Amino acid sequence: MTFLSSVNILCSAVKSQEHRNMDFYCNKSMLAERVEMLIIEEPVDMLISSLRQQAMFCIMEMSHVNPKFQPLQRMELIQSGIFSLFSLPPNMETDTNREIVSLYSQTVRALDEMLQGLMTENEDPSMLVFIEIVEIIMPWIMSDKIFEKVRALSTLSRQLRFICNFPTLRHLEDFKIGGNLMGILGLFCMDYNYEVSSWASAALHYCFKFFVNQRQSVLRTEEERQRLLKNLQKDFQANWATSLQYILMFFKKFLNPNERATIITLCVKAMTVGSRYNTWAPVQMLEQLINEPLPDLSKVPELIEMIYSNLNNIKDSSAIKIAEKTIQELAQKYPDEVMLKFLSIQDNVHSTIESLKTLISSAGYGYQVSFMQYHKTWELLANPEGYLEGITLVAKSMIIRSCWHIRPIVSLIFNILNGIEVGSSVTALAIFTELLRNSEVAVMTDDTIIELLINFVQKNEPVTQQLVLRAAGNFGMHKETNKFFRMLQPYVLSCCYSTNSKVVTEAFLTLRCIIYNLTWTDSVILLIEISCALRPFFDDESDDLRYNSIDMFAALLAKVKRRFLMAPFRYQVHCSLVPLMFHLQDENINVAHASRDGLCHSAKILVCPRLKSVCSNRDMFTIGRTLLEEQKDKIPWFLSQSLSYFNNPQSGIRQAAVWLTSQIIQLKDLEGEEEYQTVSSALKHMKNDPDPAVSCLATQTICILGVKRIQQRRCWHVINFICCRHIGKKSSQTLG
Repeated sequence: MTFLSSVNILCSAVKSQEHRNMDFYCNKSMLAERVEMLIIEEPVDMLISSLRQQAMFCIMEMSHVNPKFQPLQRMELIQSGIFSLFSLPPNMETDTNREIVSLYSQTVRALDEMLQGLMTENEDPSMLVFIEIVEIIMPWIMSDKIFEKVRALSTLSRQLRFICNFPTLRHLEDFKIGGNLMGILGLFCMDYNYEVSSWASAALHYCFKFFVNQRQSVLRTEEERQRLLKNLQKDFQANWATSLQYILMFFKKFLNPNERATIITLCVKAMTVGSRYNTWAPVQMLEQLINEPLPDLSKVPELIEMIYSNLNNIKDSSAIKIAEKTIQELAQKYPDEVMLKFLSIQDNVHSTIESLKTLISSAGYGYQVSFMQYHKTWELLANPEGYLEGITLVAKSMIIRSCWHIRPIVSLIFNILNGIEVGSSVTALAIFTELLRNSEVAVMTDDTIIELLINFVQKNEPVTQQLVLRAAGNFGMHKETNKFFRMLQPYVLSCCYSTNSKVVTEAFLTLRCIIYNLTWTDSVILLIEISCALRPFFDDESDDLRYNSIDMFAALLAKVKRRFLMAPFRYQVHCSLVPLMFHLQDENINVAHASRDGLCHSAKILVCPRLKSVCSNRDMFTIGRTLLEEQKDKIPWFLSQSLSYFNNPQSGIRQAAVWLTSQIIQLKDLEGEEEYQTVSSALKHMKNDPDPAVSCLATQTICILGVKRIQQRRCWHVINFICCRHIGKKSSQTLG
């Protein structure tokens, strides 16, 4: 105690000097450390002497002399003083021992004066120091222990009372916690504990006075300010309903957009499971705030994301309803920001859909709501399996009506795909793919985005592969972005051989789109590559793949305007003649019709007038005979193709293959013993075909082959005899 008295005497002596600098006599910082140690060393489980309070008074005295405390030491002093008082056992304020009660109240006063001394240091109070005090007190306000909460709120109330009457405050521009402070105090006004609610109400009252005095520029006259202060004084520690009305008024009039957003955030988090607040209080507060038109708010996308991230943690039905309504109100006031954020969040929560309807309508796109209602978009969005289809319809509606929000949405999508913005890359890709139907969107793409699409397609994830394939097809729709399709083309063709049927189907749809938009000026190499990709699917087990591949091949040939082409492409056309002819017998009538179209276009390209005339309306047998007559030089090739169809699963196609083989045998001699054995072995196998028509035709063809074999051998003997005689005559003449 003697040491503390000496420090106080020294402080008084320094204050009487002109320079008022303690460092001229001893190091103020080191002296303060010694005083702080006395506070720290006091027991936290009892209050038995006035040493603690005297040390706090001593710090207060030291704050009135130079030099000022360094920020770090000042914070340590605040922490030590608060901990020393708040950690004392409960019921110190109401102890039966009057001496203890008196000692405790004096210690409380000492802490208050110490904090106020550190805030001022012989000047107007510093809001930076006040913020430090609030940040240190706040964990105690959130404590599970009622006595700690009460002590924290009462201390905060007295500090607010101290600063609220000062006309001038230092560092007022750095005061960023107004919304958080008002929101927390407002919520604790409805606490179950009377002491907690009473002290919170008192602190809120001084908080209101602070804003009236420091932000009086929002008021029209001095009379209005005085009237408001008078009303506040009249309603000091009023019931919570009255406090709530004041909160609503200050929310709209005195708080800035950041502080308002903070209060909404606080209310939403206070409604979650495990919150320190009574759930009813934030529901009532938020309901009041959004019942009237919302004033300006900042960071709306972050606000939307925060509400969504907390929705699953809100269990109270009324709280969920208010949270969802808040989103709708935000959507109505900020349609642009909310639309962009919605499209970057992949969620089938019901409030998303309702809010999406609201924001689309409020943005002036009421017709889009009707469009999406008609196409059951909302139901798709609510279904995890139909989510991407629903998102696609949303994007489609934007294209149909040339929504002016498209450009900012595309910019957001690019940021998400590049990892700059947080959001679902699959959702972003789905929207981008559909928006590419718009040429203005397509030309916004660059090589970086194409590289990202290539990375997506190489991951072998069916969903993203399908989306990239659609994007490739849409790039091919525009002349300006045809180069991007060229970059994606190899990956489109490779996807035709995917093990996933949906990916293959999407690859075919992309090829169809490409073929549809193909012009004759495009590279012949592209024609060859596409035809090579399609031909293996002519004989696929899937009806859809057979039809699509043949139909697209016919469409590809229809694009060809010249009769004389590069040899590689003519080769591809020749390779398709026999398969197309056989598929005239396909069980699927659509495949048969597509095959006829393909044959007609092939005959036109190969300049085969007779073949072209019979392809349009004659049967397969007439077409086959005409083909063999006009393409005699290709007959060995046709024979090899016919034999490859002997194992086809369709009996009609197997019959066609055996029939063409019999026609070829009658027109040409087999070249050597090896070819004869190959054909004979294949036909003998077909004698056992389960289809009687095929088996019978194979047997007949074997007979024809046998007759041809005998005739061929006789012909060889005659030719051999003639040759021998001719050679003999020549030899005799030579000898003579």
